[in-house]
Parts: sequence; C-alpha cells; structure tokens
Amino acid sequence: MRVSVLNKNPVTITPAAIADHYAVLDRIGVIDDDRTNGFIRPAYSDAESAAFDYVESAALAAGLVSRRDAVGNLIIETAGEFTHWVETGSHVDTVDAGGNYDGVAGVVAGLAVLIAVQSGGEALSHGLRLRVWRGEESSAFGTASLGAWAAFGELKPAVLDYTHGGRTLAQAMISQHADPSYVRAGAATIPDAERDAIAAHIELHIEQGSVLESKQCDIGIVTGIRGSIRSWVHLTGAFDHSGATPMGVAYRKDANLAMAHLMVQLDGLLARFNKLHPETPQAVIQTFGVVNSHAEHNQHCPLVQANAVSKVSGFAYFSHEIRSCSEGLARDYHEQAQALIRQQAALFHVGAEVEQISISFGIPALNAHIQSMTAACCEEQHRRFTYLPSGAWHDVAVICHQQKTDGSAIPTGMIFIPCRAGISHSAAEHTSYEQIAAGASILAQLMLTYRSGPQPFHG
Repeated sequence: MRVSVLNKNPVTITPAAIADHYAVLDRIGVIDDDRTNGFIRPAYSDAESAAFDYVESAALAAGLVSRRDAVGNLIIETAGEFTHWVETGSHVDTVDAGGNYDGVAGVVAGLAVLIAVQSGGEALSHGLRLRVWRGEESSAFGTASLGAWAAFGELKPAVLDYTHGGRTLAQAMISQHADPSYVRAGAATIPDAERDAIAAHIELHIEQGSVLESKQCDIGIVTGIRGSIRSWVHLTGAFDHSGATPMGVAYRKDANLAMAHLMVQLDGLLARFNKLHPETPQAVIQTFGVVNSHAEHNQHCPLVQANAVSKVSGFAYFSHEIRSCSEGLARDYHEQAQALIRQQAALFHVGAEVEQISISFGIPALNAHIQSMTAACCEEQHRRFTYLPSGAWHDVAVICHQQKTDGSAIPTGMIFIPCRAGISHSAAEHTSYEQIAAGASILAQLMLTYRSGPQPFHG
C-alpha cells in the first residue's frame, strides 16, 4: 500500500545551495590543498571540529537553533517549541585520504533542508532536527559511531583507551571540549523526554556501492543495514633460519604460511555457509583488510617487526571483519570461523589468539512505513528509485537499537544517493551536487510530511 505524502508547498533544494556549503567544507581537512588527494578529518580532531564549526555558523546565520551535547555531537533545530521532532543526521569525519561525500553529503543535505524550511517561515506541525555525530568511521579508534553510541550511553568505556595518532580517545575528546566521563559512567546525553519525542530519524548517505548507478536510479530506499564483528587474529609461531630449517610443519612453525592457508580456508567456509541461506544473497560478508601492516596495531605487536626475508615467520596478524544484517547469522558464522582458526593454527603448530575489536549487530529491517513514504515522495517528485540493503554501517543503525521509555522503537529510515562507480573511502569518491540536491529534496518532503499514522502531530 502506497502512503500519500501530498505536500502543498514542497521544499526544493537546489544544487547551488549544496555547492555553497561544499565551497567551505572542501577546504577543511583537505590534503595539501588539493581535494583530489583526499581528506583527513579523524574523529575528535581539530579538522572534524572545524567542520562542526562551519555547520553551526551556517545554521545560526539562517535563524536555526544550535547546541552541543557533552560528548561533542552537534544538534541543529528549527526554532520553536514542539512535542515531536523528525530528525536527520550523519557525520563529517573521514577515513585517511577519504572523500568528502561519505557522511558529509548527509550533513549538507540535512543542513540545506533545515535552512530552506526555516527561511520559508511556514508553520510546522513538528520540529525538524539535524544531528551531526562525532566519529562515525572506525578507522581512527577502531570503533564505529563513537558519538552516537556515547549519546545513548552505550559506548564501552574500554574504547576510551584506544589510540590514534599517539592519543587515546579520552585525550582526543578532551582536546575537543568533550567529556569522556559520560562514557565512563555509561550516561546518555539524550534525555528520556527528548528520546521519546523523536517521531522518526532518517539518514541520507551515498550508497558506497554501484547498484543505483547500474540501475540508473536517483534514490535508494534502504531496507536493512549490515552490522559488523571485527577482530584481530594473532598467530604466533617460531623465528627460524629460512635456509637451515627444512620445509614442512614437522620442522617449521610458520605464522605467515598458516595465515595464508587460514584465509583460503575461511573463504571456503563462508561460501559453504552462505549456500545454506539462499533466501538472502550474500547473507554474510567477510574481509581481511589488514595483514601485518597496521601502524597503530604494530605498536601492540612488536614481534611482527622481527619478520625478515631470511627468516621463517614467527608472528603474523590480520584483521577479520564479518558483516551481516542478521545478528543470528553473524554470531553463527563468527563461532564457526573461530573454530576453524583454532583448528587450522593447530595444523601448522602455531598459537592463535582472536582479539575482538568491535561488535555492532546489523538491522534486518528499517521502518516499513518510512520506506513506503519515501517511495511516495520519489513518485511525486518523479525520481527513479529502488530498494536495497546497506552494506555499510551508519549512525542511524545506533538509533535502530534504541527504545523509548514505553518500550517502543524509534522509527528509522535511510535514503541512498548514487556515487560514481560505487567508489568510497577513497579520494576518488564522488557524487554530484545535483544528486545530493535530489536526495535532499526527497528528504525535505519526507521530513515535512512525516506522519506516524493518519493523525498529524501537533506542535
């Protein structure tokens, strides 16, 4: 059943409005003053804060209301008192040498929507809010959605001791005027009354894949979000002379060789696992992103530096990431993978240790009502759309895990826009101002017309 979202005065976001914001944001954290080199805006860094400062100044100049919570997240709101709020949100931090669209496109779109609505002066039945989250990327401190988890009092205190650039997360937070004591105490910065008043939260993001581009669609309506289980796998063997030590497991405890075989065995294990779940194409995805080469992790594993061309490898490590929309499938495969790691290590007479980095379970299904309303907005604005799951984690997934005081869920949705060739986390990441504006116009109509049922909210 299609939901009607007829809007008498639709708000259209122009590419020029998007370009104005990028004219400033393209200069913040850019490498060597050349955006083709990519950007470096880590979580809780001066560069991330500079981007926050710009968003806040642009919002205040338009008459919007701004505040920051104790853990450093930025909150922008339409002026006025309301009993219910429809939110959007994303992030401005980047991976090293990443592009300026992952996260930023959603922040710019949300900012443009709120500025357009505030400038239009139309009476609102509910408030509109933009949340700019700190530290969505896990590349800096090994954990995704730092600001969002912290805002709900659910960031693990141990993460405060994780390091990046020679500083712990706690030190980085303090340097940006955020308070890590909230994380240590598990204290939320979003009060219960504010949480209960969230009518819906909808994030706009680039797809980070090529489905929309290949299907020539303007909009992707996200059905679910893959979560992740991330671990370091450490293999400890013995350093021996490469010429004097005969080949074979009877003589060598070769950590690198064990690692190579283990990766192949895990690849086969996953293929067999996914065949048992044909109803969900690629139900689980795994990646070995780092092999003996992570600068920060090398400090915790100095033995890796003892490997040499003329030695049998005595130590090896790699990262193992598992992604799935299903918590059950992710847990099941993780257990099978750990069993295989122990079994394969034993065959090569090396020790194996699995150190969990982070765990964020996926979202099997986003709010069906929001999906239906998004489709109706696309039809009314004559935008081609398709339904698809998100292969990447996003801050909105944190909100999916939350409950209001009455036990109900916060309705959540997500809008994808295309990115060229599906490239992301790279300096080559790109989407156009026209594509961002098209997504922002859908977001504007959806936020303005959102109703949880047949009766409108009354502000």
